[in-house]
Amino acid sequence: MRVALWLGLALFFFYLLTTSGHPPLWDEWEYVKVAENILLRGRPVIEQVERRADGRMRGVTTYSKFSLGQSLLLLPFAGIDLLTREFFPADLAFSSNLIVNSLPAAESAAACALLFLLIRLLGSFRPDLSLSPRAAALLALTAGLATQLAPASRTLFADNSVAFLLTFVIYALVRWRYADNAPGWAIAAAWAAALMLLCKNLFLLACPALAAYAVWAVVQREKENRWRPHGSLLYLIVMAAVPFVLVAALQLWHNDLRYGSVWLSGYHEGRDGEFGFSTPLLAGLYGIFLSSGRSLFLYSPPCLLALIGARRFFRQAPAEAALVAGASLPVVLAYAKWWSWNGGWEWGARFYLFLIPLLMWLSTPVWRWIDQEALEPAARRAYRISLALLIAVSLYVQALGLLIHPAAYWAMTANEMAVLEHPVYEKGVWEIRDDMPLAHFVPEFSPLAAHRWLIWATWNRSRLDDQALAMNAPWSSLNPRWLPRRVRPYLGFDFWFYEQSAGEARLTGYAIAAAGLLAAMLALSILKIRSAMVSFP
Repeated sequence: MRVALWLGLALFFFYLLTTSGHPPLWDEWEYVKVAENILLRGRPVIEQVERRADGRMRGVTTYSKFSLGQSLLLLPFAGIDLLTREFFPADLAFSSNLIVNSLPAAESAAACALLFLLIRLLGSFRPDLSLSPRAAALLALTAGLATQLAPASRTLFADNSVAFLLTFVIYALVRWRYADNAPGWAIAAAWAAALMLLCKNLFLLACPALAAYAVWAVVQREKENRWRPHGSLLYLIVMAAVPFVLVAALQLWHNDLRYGSVWLSGYHEGRDGEFGFSTPLLAGLYGIFLSSGRSLFLYSPPCLLALIGARRFFRQAPAEAALVAGASLPVVLAYAKWWSWNGGWEWGARFYLFLIPLLMWLSTPVWRWIDQEALEPAARRAYRISLALLIAVSLYVQALGLLIHPAAYWAMTANEMAVLEHPVYEKGVWEIRDDMPLAHFVPEFSPLAAHRWLIWATWNRSRLDDQALAMNAPWSSLNPRWLPRRVRPYLGFDFWFYEQSAGEARLTGYAIAAAGLLAAMLALSILKIRSAMVSFP
């Protein structure tokens, strides 16, 4: 637990040190505004001021289509942010990003800490899946630094929340099955699963597998005679059902409040209602796993190791392997059919963040060579080089997502590049299901290639004009007419401690002090991890 705590804190401080300098956009903005209005007005609404045709301003109240879960998780962070904006000087405006992004940073860090605990827990009961603290920590740190969990720590999408919550549910169920007699962890799993549903209703598809594992655990515990008097089956069922009843009631009330019907959940309008689950299944699966612009394995290369380790994992822990498959496959298939299988204007495969901790867990057998002292020197050297190369490539990919805000590329494609007849979907004019097909399926337009170019262009923006910068775009050889007209408005490194002004960035004194404090806390956490490792029995 001590290793997991400091590992999670180290990742948390690293994520805050590298978090975004952009305020919340699009869906993220809606989540924050709903949270703020719950605190300020006691209502889950979005209030804006708009200019009327006669030039006068008016207040407009609308509702978000999203469920309440993510906004409820944001409540304490939004409250602190409101207070700091009220009382802090303008020079501390960067603190807003640090405060609200503390939620996804904590979630990504906690998911990796739980992954470490999950590996150690299952390994203590399945020796063939056992990893030393050193190997388990390396695996968890690889998940935290070399997969999309790192860039996701900068965004407020609910996908990061469900990734953390699903990891917690699985850890709690496995711990309850093997380690604890009292029903506390089983009840905690139920509450986390219910909150997961309130964040994203689609994860109802994961619940049958979670429930099946819980039932199997009950049967196994009865066989082992590991029930306490206060741990009766009826008590467990009732206590596990309570959070789902509360969440269902809250969801139905929210539906009725927004749309006047308990059965309308917010996805019946716009492209959601027009296209729905219309993507061909094979096209969606190809996009999720193999496409040049959105493949999970491109944005999180260490997950490829799960393809090697899954078979052995299944042989040694079939129940847990079935739990992972049952909880993830139905959700993956549903997302593959969804019209926006790609997750929209965001970096990488955000819908599939929940898969990263699960796939890294399945890769456990691949990491066992670290603990095998009898391994031949040549084989150990080959393993080390292969792992180092994989991690190096993966860190490079994450750097592409950290240095440039994803909105830069997507806004450029819509505003500056005449690739399609119309830049984006327009009702009645350009009713296209996927208005970014080239970015998803053509390598030259892949966000990975585009971000590499935007990093180069940001570095050279002071000495080259827009035309010279555009000529180096990775798709320039496909069609010169597709080159962006303007480049500079979309350039700039995306870190909170940079103050962007007139196309340039500068550091402020307060930002330097805050960054120094976070760096010191990161260094302390690393030292504590080393100390805990040395003292580990």
